[in-house]
Amino acid sequence: MSVEPVTAWALLSGLIFLLAALGRGPMRRWPVSMPALYLLIGAAIGPWGLRLLDFELIKHVKVVESVTEVAVLISLLTAGLQLKPKWHHYLTAPIPLASVTMVVTIAGVAMVGTMLLGLPLGAAILLGAVLAPTDPVLASDVQVKHHQDTDRLRYALTGEAGLNDGAAFPFIMLGLGLLGHHSLGEYGWRWITVDLLWATSAGLGIGWASGYSVSRAAVWFKRQSNSPAACEEALTLGLIGLSYGAALLIHAYGFLAVFAAGVAMRRYAERQSDDEQPDKLMHTVTEVNDQFGRIMEVAVVVLVGALVTSYWTIANDWWIAMLVFLLFRPIGVLLALGMKDIRFSQKVLISLFGIRGIGSLYYLSYAISHGLEESVANRLAGIVLTTITLSIMIHSNAASLMMQRYAKGKDDETSPASE
Repeated sequence: MSVEPVTAWALLSGLIFLLAALGRGPMRRWPVSMPALYLLIGAAIGPWGLRLLDFELIKHVKVVESVTEVAVLISLLTAGLQLKPKWHHYLTAPIPLASVTMVVTIAGVAMVGTMLLGLPLGAAILLGAVLAPTDPVLASDVQVKHHQDTDRLRYALTGEAGLNDGAAFPFIMLGLGLLGHHSLGEYGWRWITVDLLWATSAGLGIGWASGYSVSRAAVWFKRQSNSPAACEEALTLGLIGLSYGAALLIHAYGFLAVFAAGVAMRRYAERQSDDEQPDKLMHTVTEVNDQFGRIMEVAVVVLVGALVTSYWTIANDWWIAMLVFLLFRPIGVLLALGMKDIRFSQKVLISLFGIRGIGSLYYLSYAISHGLEESVANRLAGIVLTTITLSIMIHSNAASLMMQRYAKGKDDETSPASE
């Protein structure tokens, strides 16, 4: 019996989201993570299986770029809202991880790309910049659990994922510039002044201003009208759109702006501690945004599963992913956190939990849509999708078990018997 595509998609999407719902309840104790299951579903409905999702990255690059962009933006706002806005918390781990560790990873991958893969320098730097950011979408098991959670491991990984998805952009532009697809200026002056300094600082600044202004306006409106300030879904999307659009308008990095907007909303709520309205607004927006994020996670990981079957180079490129996971990131974490007041066990876990995912796919599609040659695009796509696939299968499955042991260890340290 033949099945119409609309019928097949209706049944399939219903089953996938039912599975996602069960994953937050009865299936949480399963030994296989939900992202890994979504990935397998994507492979099953892709070119290798039912061919319901027959996507080609280069042919449909704008669709992939747009979908992944939205997913990352939603997750960045959530990350900003969840982190307690204390400067010393950021300086302890998130900022060093999003700068030192990321640069070390980019440099390591670029060296491998030029020396072992025969890539041009620009393509090698681009590959490093695509693979360096950790993912804020898929790292729910290792992120902060609530607004007062300042555990150094979870805070570090959440802050790193929020910051480095924007901080990688200058190196994306550097790689594109060396390949002739972006102007770097004589001796790199434009890259340093505009792509590195201006776009980074302006993105953070405009995002902070947007988040703070929207928070104040929403609370003021509620007080004046004695009714809900706005539909929380609309407020969430409005904040993302305002901060992201404003950043792009002044040629700044929108990812950093959205993250900073979330931090600013959280900061506003913290400063108005005697007023429950800002705090209630922050919690509501976080919950709504988290729901959006979970829907996008399902959709994008299924898409990754379908794409990876068209760029199956795992037999040849698995070792690159292992170098990123087991060599470059641990070295980068050691250099970034070596002198920080963080327990050694926490540093080890931070070095192991650098999951790669949706952000890397976005940067890859961004580079392809900005003129990357097809031969280079296909080579990078195979490496990047292989790395994302292995990261989802390894990191997401290990995270739950290792974090349970980590939590048990903390409980043992604080129990009366251990004092």
